[in-house]
Amino acid sequence: MSRIIWFGMAAVLAGAAVGGGIAVRTQEQGAAMPPPDGPAVVNARPPDATFDPVFEPCAHCHQIGSGARMATGPALENLIGRKAGTLDGYPFSDAMRSSGLTWDRGTLDHFIASPQSVVPGTRMIYAGMDDPGQRQGLIEFIAKAGTGP
Repeated sequence: MSRIIWFGMAAVLAGAAVGGGIAVRTQEQGAAMPPPDGPAVVNARPPDATFDPVFEPCAHCHQIGSGARMATGPALENLIGRKAGTLDGYPFSDAMRSSGLTWDRGTLDHFIASPQSVVPGTRMIYAGMDDPGQRQGLIEFIAKAGTGP
């Protein structure tokens, strides 16, 4: 059985149609195009660390752990020591890019407590975490789980 997934004007037909490969059909053309190079199935599951309960407040928008990818928010891999707004490929707000922050435990503590107070104009829509103990646990988790291979 084939599935049709719509991306704008193109439908991707996946499944048995092309021996398990992928064919693309545009609405205008109505013709199949060859499957793209590379594997037909990509593992889209975030790293296991993303599902840790301590990371739950962040996991809606961020991934963490080896192989973390950008989602609604940037990947938090190797965050400690990184200058804010500098992860290649993520469209940070002007406010974040010009904040002058470098992520360390203290900066993260203040930011997680109240993102809009620390970086007015950030696009991060998170009200903040009031509990200092919960913030410290999250920061320790980010520091450990976010360390690259």
